[in-house]
Parts: sequence; C-alpha cells; structure tokens
Amino acid sequence: MQFNNIKHTDADLFDDTISSADKKKIIENYNDASELDLINMAASALMPSKEIKASNSLKDNVMKQINETSQTTLGTKTGIISLSRSTWKKIASIAAVLLITLAIIPIFGPRIFNTNAKALTLLNTSIEAILQVKTMIVHFQVRSVPGDNLDLIDTRGDFIDYTLWKQFTPTEKWRIEKPGMTVSMDGQKQYRFMEKTGVGLIGSPEAGFVEWMKILLEPEKILQTEKAFAEKHKAKYSIEETNTETILTIKANALGDFKNAFSLNKSIPESDNRRVYSFDKQSGRFKSLEVYMLENNSEVLILKINSISYDETIADETFSISLTENTKWVELKELVPEKGDAALASTPEEAANKWWKALSEKDWTTVYKLEPTFEHSSNLEEMKTVYGGLQIISIGKPFRSGLFVGQYVPYIVKFKSGEVQKHNLAVRNDNLQKTWVIDGGY
Repeated sequence: MQFNNIKHTDADLFDDTISSADKKKIIENYNDASELDLINMAASALMPSKEIKASNSLKDNVMKQINETSQTTLGTKTGIISLSRSTWKKIASIAAVLLITLAIIPIFGPRIFNTNAKALTLLNTSIEAILQVKTMIVHFQVRSVPGDNLDLIDTRGDFIDYTLWKQFTPTEKWRIEKPGMTVSMDGQKQYRFMEKTGVGLIGSPEAGFVEWMKILLEPEKILQTEKAFAEKHKAKYSIEETNTETILTIKANALGDFKNAFSLNKSIPESDNRRVYSFDKQSGRFKSLEVYMLENNSEVLILKINSISYDETIADETFSISLTENTKWVELKELVPEKGDAALASTPEEAANKWWKALSEKDWTTVYKLEPTFEHSSNLEEMKTVYGGLQIISIGKPFRSGLFVGQYVPYIVKFKSGEVQKHNLAVRNDNLQKTWVIDGGY
C-alpha cells in the first residue's frame, strides 16, 4: 500500500544535523499547510507520554519493508552499503512518518493520536496489518448494466457480480471486472476491454478507465479521501465505533449540472447517496461497504461488498486480459484527432449532424475520424450492417448533465431493420485539438 504525498525532504525536518535556515527553506516549500501539520502530527505521535510496548514482530516487519524498498530501488546491485548515522536517522524518520500516516490517518483520523493504552495497542496492530498485506480480493455486487462502464449505475437493474484483485507489493497491479467489461493495470499500463464494442484500449497507469470505483483500489486512503471530499463538497461525515468495527458514513448530494436530469443517478457521484464503510477495529483493515442512492424519497441499495480476502495468492496472469478473436489493443494516443482535419467538428451540433449523416451515407472515413474506436471494433462488419444506411428522424439541441465533461445531443434514428432508436449521443472536445468527437450513446 502506498502513500504518494510524502516528500523526500520530510525526514530532514527531524534531522538535528540540518541547520535552522535549511529547515526554514524546507517548510517554505510546502504548498499546503495541512501537509506540514500532518507531518508534525505524525512526529508527535512518535513521542507518546506512555511507553509503547510493540509486539516482537513489529520491528522485523518495519525492517523488512525498508529492505524491500531498498532492494527495489537498487535493482540488481549487491554489496554492503555504508550509511552514516544521519542517513539511518532519515530512513527511520521516513519509515515512521509513512507508517503513522498509513495506519492512522486514513482509517481512524486525528483522534487516534492520544496516549491511552487502547490507542497505542491499536496503533501497533494497525501498523503491522498495513505492512503485512500483500494482496486483496474483493467480491461485490452493483446494480448496473452488463458490458457497459464499470461505474455505470442502474437503480432499477439487478445486482451484477464484480470482482476486484489488487497486488500491493512488490509491484502494484490490479484488475476489476464485471460481465462484458474488464479494466486492469499490470504495473506498466492500464487496459480496458468492452466485449460489446470489441475494442481493447491501452493507456497510462493513471488512465481514467475507472472513476469513482477506484476508491476501492486504495483502502488505506478511504477515510483520507472521503474526509477531503466531505470538506470540499459540504457532505455529512461521521465516524462511529462498535466493539469490533470503526464505521465511516458519508452522506452526499449529487454532483454536477442537473438542469437536465439525464445523468442523475447514473453513477454514485451523480446521485444523492449514503456510503457506509467499515474497518476492523483491531487490525485496521477495510472490511465492507454499502452504498445507497436516494430515489423518489426512498433509499435503494446499489452497491454491496460480499467478501474481502487478504493475502491470497493471485496468479500474475490475472492482471492481463485475453482478447477475443479478431480483437487488438489500441493505444489511446493513436485515437487523438488530427489537427486541421476537415471531417471533425467545431460544435456539438456539427459533430452530431456529421456523425449521423456519415452513417446514413456509409461514409466510413468520416465515421472513423469522428469515433476512432469504431474502426477498431472486432464487430466492425456487423456494426456497419446495423448502422450503415440508417434514416435520420430528428437531431435535437445539445445539453449538459451531471459531471460529463462534454455534452449530450438527443436523436431519433431508424435502422434498416425497422428498429427505431431514441437516445442521447455523447460528444466531447477535451482533446488537444479541441474538436468535438463521439464518446458513446449510439
């Protein structure tokens, strides 16, 4: 598990060989005062008023973690490295700040920084739990649509089975899948495969193939993430404790523009919702989650975790996706619109009109430029048969809804089969060329 905000200079704040002037410069480099407060809070926790009696295994686990990090950093280099007392002090400081932050802040909040014996015991077990976790497998269910985006919600739909695999060390890897849709990250790149389109996409490890649901990939940061969300969006936030669990509850209003309610309740952020997380009080491990959406003044359970298992062996091939016949991987960078291409559009209306006109006329060159993934579908010939020669009945005015960065354009078309389709075409222009392209909804 990782905490990505720690700076390499953090430990210098606790090094008595560093001059006051140099420490002042380090402090001035912090953009956010809360970061410095967090480091100082962690440092204070290392000097409790009562003696901490750690378990026999804690020291070994800490040193093992430092050793693994050193091995990764040094690669294949071997030999004894001579480190000064000051250098070892920095390593210990970094390890301490990392452990305190991971074990306490994300799960239990600042309240844990008291010196009662119960809190100190919890601190010790939490640190050990974080150090020891290597893998996590989560089985959960979501009211969604098979074969569509992972984050898509359908409050009237049936529960669909999802599975999440996460490897934390030695290399971070993960995979989330539901019927007809899989996203994975193999440590180098992120992959997405949607069966109904027959397209496999490749992006960077930070590619946005998973949106809100990515919070499940970093359970050590859930409380930290949700607390920041609550403060930013004025959501209601509470922590309760039972004999065995720490329970975090978030009550949030729908985010986005809902002058048109098309996107309302299509995802968790785009809904009035209640999220209930629980953590094992003794170990600090993430234990469960339930998400409820408010619809027609009633709560609807739309996500529930059935089980979480830790440290089970996960085969390395789990993090790769086997493509179906005639399907190939396409890099996202290959789908970027070309500058000055006359086939592209400068407005949402123009994009929609060009798109449906091109399909009706079987102008596949324009179709591929407006929606590059269309060309790469393993179902290309079937899609050409369905969409080619369609009849345009009407194209409406664009509108915004929810958190979508682009706009939606209403349409009604009639296929050659006689089927009439009425829906909203999604278009967006958040590319380097700022041209409007098709993003789905057809």
